[in-house]
Amino acid sequence: MKINWFSLLWLSTSLLVGGAQAQEPQAAVVSVAPVKQLTIAPTVMVSGQVQSKFQSNLSTGVDGRLDFVVEPGSQVQAGALLARIDPTPLKLRISELNAQLKRATIQAQQLSREVARLQSLISKNLVSKTQLEQTQADYELALADIELNKASVAQLQDQLTRSELKAPFAGVVSQRFHQIGEEISRNSPLIQLVNLEQLEIRVYAPLQYAGYVSTGAELQVYDPRGEQALPVTHVIPVSDNRSQTFELRLAAKPGSYQIGQLVSVGVPIAAAQASLVIHRDALVLSKQHHAVYRVDGDTAHRIEVETGQGQGAWLQVKAALKQGDQLVIRGAETLSDGAKVRVLSSDQFQLVGAG
Repeated sequence: MKINWFSLLWLSTSLLVGGAQAQEPQAAVVSVAPVKQLTIAPTVMVSGQVQSKFQSNLSTGVDGRLDFVVEPGSQVQAGALLARIDPTPLKLRISELNAQLKRATIQAQQLSREVARLQSLISKNLVSKTQLEQTQADYELALADIELNKASVAQLQDQLTRSELKAPFAGVVSQRFHQIGEEISRNSPLIQLVNLEQLEIRVYAPLQYAGYVSTGAELQVYDPRGEQALPVTHVIPVSDNRSQTFELRLAAKPGSYQIGQLVSVGVPIAAAQASLVIHRDALVLSKQHHAVYRVDGDTAHRIEVETGQGQGAWLQVKAALKQGDQLVIRGAETLSDGAKVRVLSSDQFQLVGAG
């Protein structure tokens, strides 16, 4: 039997090459985001509290017995009836004043006729001028009494209207201060009404940083569910000798927070400067040194970074990076320095990961 040495040699070579290729590691599939340059200011964390822009202790401004009051927790629309003072004493007083008004009107009409009669007689020297002047004065006093009575009736009508306390805005009744049947003074608050839709975050920050915050600027707000940037609506740079703080107010999105909730707000403590920032997902955390993986061609290089301030999804860093460098934001957990990678767009990566 004749052995084909050339065929054996070719077969051995193919097996060796195939084995080497099988052992060659497969490129990791990654998604990347560029290093950017943003203007970021250093910040200090200050506590803030979520409050309603409209929170009022409401009273009727009328004395009397409380006939009706809504239950705490009731959600009401603007104009809804919240409480009512017994209107009976006011209605009786209005009836009395209307009777006095009618009497004053009759008296004024009588005096008016008397003045006209005396004026016709004075030309004939049948009455004295003094008598006419006295009657004229009595007539004018009667007219003044009519005006006073009308004003008194209008005041009582206003009190009668205000005996029914109606909601000045939509909200929830958070407290009730009195019960049905109690005698209420005009200045006694009856309920507390809180609007749930228009919220704001109030922050009291050190006065020395007031110059670094302006209306319209966005500050990062942190709570247990995450963070978001909210606009500053008011800056009140006024303090007292004790607190040495100034007040900030930020607009809060309805449904994002609960009234009374405590949050942390990043307040600028210096002028903003241009800084290199990376996407937060690019950061690989470790006990010793944090790092990122920069993609050069088809190779990932590990670079240690020192983190700074954050702004939304972006994080300030100090590292051997430059603007435009592509950093791995998906798939970095399994990489090592010098690993081969295959870069996909974010959409492609999500599809691959889902499969």
